[in-house]
Amino acid sequence: MKRKAVSAPPNSPAVKLAKKAIGAKAQTALKTDGDKVRKMEVGQFYAFAQCSLRMEAKTLMGRDFELSDPEAKKIWPDAEKFTTRNLGKNEKWVPCHTVLGCHEIFLVEEVHHAKVNFWTDYHRFVAMFIFRCHCKRDLFSEVQMPFLKEKAFWKNLSAGFNAGSKMEKDVLKFRSKGNALQTSCFLIIPERILPDDDKNLVRNIMIRTQRLVGLADVLWPIVHDKGTSSSEKYNLISHYISQVKTLGPTWVKMLMVCVDICLPQLKLLHDRCEVGVGAGDPMRNLMEDEGLLQSSDERSSKKTVSSDKLDLGDGVTVNPSLRSGIIAVARDGVQLIQVTKGMAGNLDKAYAIAAALGRLAVAKKIKVTDATKEFMKLRRQEIFEDKTFKVPKLGLDEKAAEISIAFVPKTAERLRFLAEERASKNDIDCIRAKEPSDSQAALQTLCGRINNSDANSARHFWTLLKTVEKHARGFYKDLPLVVAQMKTGDRDLSAVTLQVQLCEFRQFENYMSRQH
Repeated sequence: MKRKAVSAPPNSPAVKLAKKAIGAKAQTALKTDGDKVRKMEVGQFYAFAQCSLRMEAKTLMGRDFELSDPEAKKIWPDAEKFTTRNLGKNEKWVPCHTVLGCHEIFLVEEVHHAKVNFWTDYHRFVAMFIFRCHCKRDLFSEVQMPFLKEKAFWKNLSAGFNAGSKMEKDVLKFRSKGNALQTSCFLIIPERILPDDDKNLVRNIMIRTQRLVGLADVLWPIVHDKGTSSSEKYNLISHYISQVKTLGPTWVKMLMVCVDICLPQLKLLHDRCEVGVGAGDPMRNLMEDEGLLQSSDERSSKKTVSSDKLDLGDGVTVNPSLRSGIIAVARDGVQLIQVTKGMAGNLDKAYAIAAALGRLAVAKKIKVTDATKEFMKLRRQEIFEDKTFKVPKLGLDEKAAEISIAFVPKTAERLRFLAEERASKNDIDCIRAKEPSDSQAALQTLCGRINNSDANSARHFWTLLKTVEKHARGFYKDLPLVVAQMKTGDRDLSAVTLQVQLCEFRQFENYMSRQH
């Protein structure tokens, strides 16, 4: 659907507000000629990407490459501060090359290149899923690896994670020493199985591990099937991950990245990429701004009462995105916190919790800062654990299903959509042949625009990328899986790299807007 043009005089309040929102560093991206109010400046993205490359080499490879691009030089001090705050225990920094993320490089070093005599590629593949169950490096190395190095343990691997197993007891002992059992990046509320919180958390991890081991066994023959294309493998892998209980879009994205890194020859994420829940809003907003996806205003014009924004006053709003399964709380258009269907169990509860958090933000006049975000997360957790918290029946899950169908506009397309949905339950060929989703197709188009840009900062980026990757191939010469990711073709950044870095870029813009 073609977006309606928005006319705004250069000095209108709307344009001034938009300029303030994205910060002085990106004001050149604004349009006031009857086009969109906000549009990504590709040159600015490439300037930020150069900073990301420099930070990657400086932090991880012991080499500081000076920037030659004036635009990149200009934003480097701020980009360095922005990135530094996400380093270390925060575990939120994503380098320009995804393989160098803290969890990804751990898998490469400690699983895929681990020196375990009897391990085959299959053992490494399954061990990768075991680690990804929690992503805690010390838990995996200190507690789980000793088991995985025993050949007998693999004879009935799933049983090794049974309730009451030695593995469960050792993980519980590890927990009793005050150690965390899953990365802070996970938004996982454990199902209440046992009354004791620690025992309950450990039991949930055991159960989730068994599910992931089973998933790995299902995916192993798929990734090695020479009779299917990369696109078909992508569809099948995505489908089977999403069929596992409690694994939503973020898990699909995370596990897809793992498979892509350990089997680079498949090029699973070169042209397509899932968008995780945490990145969903920034990516959708960006692609709406570029006119590649239907805007939220256009979507809300459909008569879906539950998708309306709830205005709580004082600039605080509750913004449901039923199709994505996210209820966000924002102040003055900047997200303060979000509650997902996966976290709450259903959309009615997610909406009720978000509304309660929104009212708290109004009552306490909470602004958007890192400290208040942490406070809101703690309050969200308290509400999750409050068994007396009341959830009105709104039927949002049912309405979300209706929106998914209504999102396909034409009758013929809707019929095909419904037919595919029915067939996908039983027909593996239908899953294999599934076309990219709207958001994936939009990302492909955006990738094409960015890769083919002739902006001055783009030219500087491609020169710097070649230099950094050459250095990286030498630095990581003992890790072939890292080296494989350091051979980017000219103007050929993959969908997964661009998707992650575009989200980082948008977060940087938001960071800059709060500094000015």
